[in-house]
Amino acid sequence: MLEYLIFVLSLSSLLLGASLLTNSARHIAKIAGISEFVIGATVVAFGTSLPELASSIQAMLSGHPGIVVGNVLGSNVANIGLALGLTSVLFPVYVSRQITDIDIPFLLASAVATYVVFIDLKVSWIEGLILISMYMAFIFHEISQNHSQDRAIKEKLDHKQLIAFFLGAALLHIGARYLISSALIISENLRIGESLIAFFLVAIGTSLPEIAATLMSAKSGRADIAMGNVLGSNTFNSLVVLGSSTFFGAVSDKAAFIAAALPAMILLSILLGFMSLNNRITRLEGCLLLLIYCALAVNLI
Repeated sequence: MLEYLIFVLSLSSLLLGASLLTNSARHIAKIAGISEFVIGATVVAFGTSLPELASSIQAMLSGHPGIVVGNVLGSNVANIGLALGLTSVLFPVYVSRQITDIDIPFLLASAVATYVVFIDLKVSWIEGLILISMYMAFIFHEISQNHSQDRAIKEKLDHKQLIAFFLGAALLHIGARYLISSALIISENLRIGESLIAFFLVAIGTSLPEIAATLMSAKSGRADIAMGNVLGSNTFNSLVVLGSSTFFGAVSDKAAFIAAALPAMILLSILLGFMSLNNRITRLEGCLLLLIYCALAVNLI
């Protein structure tokens, strides 16, 4: 039971560290006179996926690339099937024109890119660099398009935020380290593959910020933020988390797992694209997303 306690404590440390680091980085960016839009497109998007990034890099440093595959694919599937599916069942989600015109196509492009690099069941550092370049090109395009419409508001330096920055970084490092080690022990004890443990246990755990933010945003009537959280997190996972992990070694896993999990991610991404065409994710469509997630869970287990 000790490994489960360590897993929960390390996950809490990871999530708290990501929150502290994101808030302090946002404050530092405002001191530098960076606009709200740029902060939202970079710092906030980066911050919500920090748990996935930190745990994936730690997994590579530990020599367990299967955890990276399970974490990336599992987080993306959980964000759409679990987070958005559950949210839509409780609160039908409105999809804005900007999301259907810009964010959905980019989500589909990132999903296709993930499929392409996994064709040979292995992602090299060159392919990882291409994935990151794809994400950076999109961000720079968005910033250039909105540069003239957004003004920067400077803030005064708050020394507490500087302390929070370094504390957050320390908690992130410690949390990621013990999260992966405890997940591996749980995998051995249950005699379940590490990629499968990562797909459910690690992925859902690191996706908790997105799941909570999506539910709260939809409940408060800000469905655009709910959709933005899911789409932003998925594209970041597919392009940056996966891409960055390749710098520490080739990312690969068993063919059977990739053959089951990757098509599910592609299917959910395409379904979300079709559902968004009506500018609304209904309760029935939310049920469908949830059912697909549950069916995948049963199939993998």
